[in-house]
Amino acid sequence: MKNRVISDVLSHSGRGTHPRLLLTGADFERIRSTVDPIYDAAKDNMLYYADKFMGEPVLEYRIPDGIRLLDVSRGVLARTLNLGMAYRLTGDEKYARRLYDELANAASFKDWNPYHFLDVGEMCCAFGLGYDWIYDAITPEERAMLRRAIIKNGFDAAMDDYLDRERRRSYRWYQDQPGDNWKFVCNGGITVAALAICDEEDVDAEYLKEIFGYAFDNTYKAVRDMYLPDGSYAEGFTYWNYATDYLAFYVSALKSAAGTDYGLADYKPVEISAYYVKFMCSNTFRSFNFGDAIEDKICPAIMFFLGKNYGKADITTMRKEEILKDRSIVCVRDMFWYVPTESVGLEGHPMGFGSVGGDNASFRAGLNEDDLYTAIHFGDNDAYHAHADMGNFVVEWKKHRFLCDLGQDNYNVPRYRFVYRYRAEGHNTLVINPGEGPDQERFCVCHVDRFSDGSDGKGAYAVSDISSAYPGKGVVRGLRMTADGEWIIVRDELKLDKSDKGYWFGHTRGNIEILDGGKGATIEMDGDKLLLKILGEGVFSVMDAWPLYEGHVQEGQRDNSDVKRLAIAFAGAEEITVAIAPMKDGRSPDYIPENKPISEW
Repeated sequence: MKNRVISDVLSHSGRGTHPRLLLTGADFERIRSTVDPIYDAAKDNMLYYADKFMGEPVLEYRIPDGIRLLDVSRGVLARTLNLGMAYRLTGDEKYARRLYDELANAASFKDWNPYHFLDVGEMCCAFGLGYDWIYDAITPEERAMLRRAIIKNGFDAAMDDYLDRERRRSYRWYQDQPGDNWKFVCNGGITVAALAICDEEDVDAEYLKEIFGYAFDNTYKAVRDMYLPDGSYAEGFTYWNYATDYLAFYVSALKSAAGTDYGLADYKPVEISAYYVKFMCSNTFRSFNFGDAIEDKICPAIMFFLGKNYGKADITTMRKEEILKDRSIVCVRDMFWYVPTESVGLEGHPMGFGSVGGDNASFRAGLNEDDLYTAIHFGDNDAYHAHADMGNFVVEWKKHRFLCDLGQDNYNVPRYRFVYRYRAEGHNTLVINPGEGPDQERFCVCHVDRFSDGSDGKGAYAVSDISSAYPGKGVVRGLRMTADGEWIIVRDELKLDKSDKGYWFGHTRGNIEILDGGKGATIEMDGDKLLLKILGEGVFSVMDAWPLYEGHVQEGQRDNSDVKRLAIAFAGAEEITVAIAPMKDGRSPDYIPENKPISEW
């Protein structure tokens, strides 16, 4: 591959032809002339930000936490995307000159902070796209200055990592295996910059061939390591978004400039990751934020990339319909990959999503935003950005996340694995014999052992033996939705010593009321109520979202004071079963489900 890229750029695009990254001149003309509600919304959004950036000063070199220049790199990228698109679509050179000023200023920085190499990757992406899009509006001398900055601050720093030279880094991202989102961001940004300048006569073509080769080989393997067979992504939703965003830049730039991505994204799990996101998120596209993910709406512009790249109109429709419902989510990236098309729905898809051997599963009563939804997480407790959250689950109804996950904490705390949000006690799972040490085994991997999507009319469920998370104990956790979509059942079947003690936890930002002497509870959010019933032994109590062991509290950890947790304390228990149902029109369901063993599900 590395020996082909430059010749392919020359044959596909032509020497000195710009723009050629993500969008060509013909693409810009098509976007400019097409009347379409998505393009119209994206253009309005882009011009708003471009005009806003026109009146702001250039960004300064700042590393406020002593580690990251990343906010500055992202700021330069945001200015590049909006000002560059504004220039290409309006023809007004004021936008190109303002973008050049931003890039020239960043080119004068002492470096792009290779210590935290994500900063370099994002800055290179900005410089590559900026150089390409305003090429005809700047002088040869100005282009040469930008090229020198890209080579010195980007490529030379990258080669230190590719060749594993002695250097100072926060993370040896290139050598780490299987690696994480850094491989997409760093390699992708470097490649975008290389594609922008690879045909210039003053650039060493052999040097760039090495850059292309190292970046591609590393990313090709990462694609196949990080996107799992069921479409899930090893680091969770937030980092799926980040990694796939840069994979989209990488693949799109290769295809537009060289005519091919050399098979980089020719991998089915990348395509079906869109369906994983759709069905593992709630009907409002609110993410199941296990691990270091953030609870947020996650239907980004890269849905358009996945739809376009794989020719899937139903994936394109996911993002299109969300924008038509709420124009505020549109962004400049949408114009890169949107293909106007008739909407294609997902009717007929099973309401249960998952598979035997998978890491996660979800169930819902329907596809409307108000329908009941639940999801459960198993997987690898030692995966990048994973938490001690084996068996963690969430519940949403009527757009309220009644039982929630708290997501990532402050990465800068000294002992991240001991903060509340990381530990099992900070998730909706079990804690057995809590103390000063870990409350789930770090090096454990559990998958779905039994699964039904509910299409047989008997209810949907996912079950996993998660005993390896609790050494020396037997724990099987199952999540089930009844066939009528009325009840969710969480059941734990335990093999414990009589002296073993622990808790079942469920976190919420709603208002809790304990009922029936502790055998029931309600959670209320904005007038809507969720009912919880203990079908077997145990009673509910309410606890603060606070460590069971005071020594785990760390300065700088995130505030959880808006969260309470429902708790069931147990000692030597054999099973804990909790049934959960929405109180429609404020009424309890007409029946209470039977407390069946998991083997009878």
